[in-house]
Amino acid sequence: MEETYMQPGNGPDGVEYCSWQEIQDLVHKIAAALHGKAIAKYDCILAIANGGIIPAKLLAEELGIRRIMLIPVHEKQIVEAEMPRLEAGKKYLVVDDIYDTGDIYQKVARATRGFDCTFVFCMSRYSQEFGAYGKLLNHKRWIVFPWEKTQA
Repeated sequence: MEETYMQPGNGPDGVEYCSWQEIQDLVHKIAAALHGKAIAKYDCILAIANGGIIPAKLLAEELGIRRIMLIPVHEKQIVEAEMPRLEAGKKYLVVDDIYDTGDIYQKVARATRGFDCTFVFCMSRYSQEFGAYGKLLNHKRWIVFPWEKTQA
């Protein structure tokens, strides 16, 4: 079966396609929210693999953060042996594409416990107090981000 990149727009069968422009807008909104909270500059961005890698890079550019490390997630599990070494006294911005069930967030929060971490998501299915998000979803449709492939 041939793989193709899906184009932006609302799709059938409970799927919603997110455009590159929407991602740019959400990253800008998150950056503005972080500046609005007068949060001190972050030392490093922690991108949750796989979905957080591209938003993390865009947010790093927006916020002027030069250091990005990956939180290795494979099949919804953190690969402990590949976790980056975090330092006490540093501020970390943890980035992912979507807060969906909260499963990955809870695993990453446990893995980074004791460190100064702020979590941000491009989109969230739930209103939350522990982090920031660019868009609160009011539906349960599957989100397809522009960097994802889908079967044709």
